[in-house]
This record gives sequence, structure tokens and C-alpha cells, in this order.
Amino acid sequence: MNLLHNVAANKYKPTREIKRLFIPGQANSEYTVYAIPLTDLYYNDQNGRINTAYKKYKAEKGALKPEIGDSGYNKIFEQFIVDSNEQAMKDTLQSIKEKAQQEPGVVLPDGRVIDGNRRFTALRKLQEENDIPQYFNAIIIPLDANSKADEKIIKELELDLQLGREERVNYDPIDRIFDVYNTIVVEKLMTEEEYKRASGAGNTRGINRDIRLAELILKFIGIVSPGGNPVDKFYLARDLKLDGPIEEIESTVTKLRAEHEDGEAITEAVLVHLAASKTDENQKDSTRVMRDLKKNVLKNSELLNHFVKMADEKVDVIVDTFAEKPIKSSNDLKVALSKNEDTEKAVKKLKARTDELIYRGEKDSRRRTAVVELENIRDRLEELQPDDFSELTVDENLEAKDILKEITDALFRLKKDLNI
Repeated sequence: MNLLHNVAANKYKPTREIKRLFIPGQANSEYTVYAIPLTDLYYNDQNGRINTAYKKYKAEKGALKPEIGDSGYNKIFEQFIVDSNEQAMKDTLQSIKEKAQQEPGVVLPDGRVIDGNRRFTALRKLQEENDIPQYFNAIIIPLDANSKADEKIIKELELDLQLGREERVNYDPIDRIFDVYNTIVVEKLMTEEEYKRASGAGNTRGINRDIRLAELILKFIGIVSPGGNPVDKFYLARDLKLDGPIEEIESTVTKLRAEHEDGEAITEAVLVHLAASKTDENQKDSTRVMRDLKKNVLKNSELLNHFVKMADEKVDVIVDTFAEKPIKSSNDLKVALSKNEDTEKAVKKLKARTDELIYRGEKDSRRRTAVVELENIRDRLEELQPDDFSELTVDENLEAKDILKEITDALFRLKKDLNI
């Protein structure tokens, strides 16, 4: 089936709307909106918003073949869309019930929905509730998702339509991290600069950080679920809610990996401790666990060395356990780490000894408050890049210069008082 052929045959009614959309290589920038029967459409299996959900499904049940209409494929992907943001789905459904569809979608000639998956879902639910045929108002763009030449253009459109406009809802953090990594590193569809432009990001710093976050997540997955390609198991990051804890430690761990002779051993110990912290129902949330570890141990050179030596043997036992029983879901994690007495002892000792080091670090931090504050200021300043200032107005640039001068003056006075 080709929707453009149906248009030529007058099978679809135009809505009198025109949607303006710039597509590289296309002379036309104004497209007629048509009312397309839901039975002629299907969800985009390459949608970045639900990519990790589909990866989980494929790992458990295998890949799905796209099918239009009231197909099993569409029903499964409909649930992915609902689960990705239930409140947004409820809001969209209510809006369409009250005011009908306000914003046209974007589809390909074969019926693939590139933009408007939530609106498409709401209309599907409305059709099911009322048993009255519904129509998806959309433009049809002459591109082919199976064509290498068009693949990059379609991805740029998806990013622009889903992320690059103010009214759009951002991706879940894990889906965002995976989409950046998959698009730039795995599929090599875009460079960091191209992804920035398409997604409306102010600079490439956040995009480069997402790549580093993805690499750290993949290292974690390689530990808890060795074997196969960890990219195919990225759904574990969402199941285990890794975005918070990984974001908490990324910059510190990246720096240690680059500068410390035991950088890789430190990284492995931190990630194993993160896995262990996920097994205790009474444990503080894992983001707080990683924050305490970073602040009180990883940034304290003496305690950091104690941490590496203490963790060495226990980490080996836990890593060997995962090698014997790789996890496939978040529920498997606790089961794997209670597999035998030796593993349980290693987990308990790792958490107990790390908690002791954190407690010692907290005491040291209180005593070393001035040094800790200076380290935090230094780290935050090091994260700033010239690109961060590129979006500022003239007045904001002047304000930034004044603040930098105030910082310089404060440092000069402090150095003078300390005779440095």
C-alpha cells in the first residue's frame, strides 16, 4: 500500500490545512494535511521515545514485523506509547475528545507514523471506545524508512518534531541517552553537531555527556549481564532506573578513569557497589548512595585507595556470580546476588565496608569543608565550555563577564589572605 497513491486516487479527504516542513532534498515546503483512516497506519519501530521498551520486548519475545491496522504489532506498540508517559497520554486523549486533533502528524507513504504517535494512540482508543471510525490528520512525506539515503533525513525530522520545538515533551532520560548513543555511535547516522541542530539543543556538551553516560551504562550492563551485545540490553538501564545514579557519578568516574592508575578497577568497584545497592529494599535510593560515595570517598584520595583495596576480592566474587547467571530483568538482580552464601557475604561486606568509608569521609568532609567547597567550585567551572555562552544575548554576555570578574576578584582576595 502507498498512501500517496491513495491521495492520487482521491481516497483521502484533504482537511484544508497546510503544514510547513523543511525536508532536505525536497523542493516542497508546504504539505496538504489529509484525514487518513487509522487502518492504513502503523507505529514507527525506530521511534527514539520507545526504543528501549522495544529492545526489552525483542530480548524476551523476538522482533515484530510492522503491520498496519488493528494488528498485533500496533497493539503492542500502542502499549509502549501509553507506558512511556501515562499522564501525557491521558491529557492527549482528553484534549482530542474535547477539541479534536489540533496538530497534524507526519507519516510516510507506507503508513509509518513519524510524528504524532500519542495523537495516533488517542484516536485508536477513541475508535475502540465508540466503535466509530476515526481519522488521523497528517501530511505524507515522500521518504522511505528502508532507504539508507532517507534514513538520516527521517531521523532529523523525528528529532526536530519531537524534541526541537518548545511544546514537545522530552524523552525519558534513559531513552534520550540511548537515542543519542545509538544515532551517533552505533548507527553513525549523525555527528554530535548534526544531532544538536536537529534536536534543538543549545550546544553539544549535553550530547557528548549522554554518550559518556551511555558508555558507563553499557559497562554496568556488561558486568551484570555479560554475553551478547550490551546495546541490545539497554532496556535494563530503564528497568533498574540507572539514569539518576549514573548521572551522579559520571563526571567523577570519567576523570578517575583518565587520571588514576587504578581508574578501571575503581569504575568496576563503583558499578558493582551500585548493583549491590539495588538489592536492599531498606537501602536509600541508589542516586543518594552514589552521591554519598562520590562526595565522601571517590573525592578523598586516601579513602579512595582504601575503597579499591577493600573492594577487590568482593567485586571478583560478585562479578563471577553474574558471569554464571547473567540477569535478564531487574527482578533477576536480587536473585543473582542471593545465589549462594559466598555471594551474599561478599555483597554484605562490600556494602558494610563502603558505608564505613562513607561515614569516615563525612567526618573528614566536615573538617575539610573549605577544601571540599573549593573542589566543587573547580569541578563546576571545569564543566563550562565556550559553547555554553553562545546562546546568550549581548546583555547576558556582559553579565557573564561581570560575574567572571567578581570570581577573579574573590580568588585574588582569598589568595592574598592565605599568603598564596
